[in-house]
Amino acid sequence: MVGEFTTEPDATLRVRMNAQDTTYRSVIIPAARIMGLFADCVTQVTLREDGDGSLLAAYENAQFKQSVHIGDYLEIQARVIKRGNRSRHFAMVALRHIRTPGPGEPDTPPAVICASPELVAEAVLVVVVRKKDGA
Repeated sequence: MVGEFTTEPDATLRVRMNAQDTTYRSVIIPAARIMGLFADCVTQVTLREDGDGSLLAAYENAQFKQSVHIGDYLEIQARVIKRGNRSRHFAMVALRHIRTPGPGEPDTPPAVICASPELVAEAVLVVVVRKKDGA
């Protein structure tokens, strides 16, 4: 679908997943948290380009490729792929740079730096930006 970008993204967000990011009784981070990070990353672009945040209209084809765990370090990237009068379509990827053990995996080593970033999720987000006159 989206895959890794071949050029620089329009926005990047780097974050370490922690215990407050999960609602489960395990170390797995819910997909909804990743979707929230996608929206946060898109907000960087709309604030910079439009001077205002945006309203999420839709997620298209969100795919979660691998589980994300407490302690993982993720990089969220956003790229504008389509512009309308008031809408923007963004290709989104979540890349893992540091991986921690998941359920049933040995605790040693406690974390592993990924040789190359691992694609853990991707989606297309559609947002609507406010008109300049405030409507």
